[in-house]
Amino acid sequence: MRDNIVLLKRRRDGIREWLQDEAPHTTVDQKHLEEASPERAYWHHGYQAALTDVLHLLRGADKSGNPGTPE
Repeated sequence: MRDNIVLLKRRRDGIREWLQDEAPHTTVDQKHLEEASPERAYWHHGYQAALTDVLHLLRGADKSGNPGTPE
């Protein structure tokens, strides 16, 4: 379990770094909260992909699979 937590923190920190470099405006813009916006759809898509990744990790799924693919 500890290895999973370390892996998740590493992934999270990598995404935080990428966002800071590529899209720092996302810390203040909240377009994903606007009803029927493309940003809202993409946010939900990304969130479900993240949950799928975590479920695969917790189940010990093969690392060569397709992360983020809905089941």
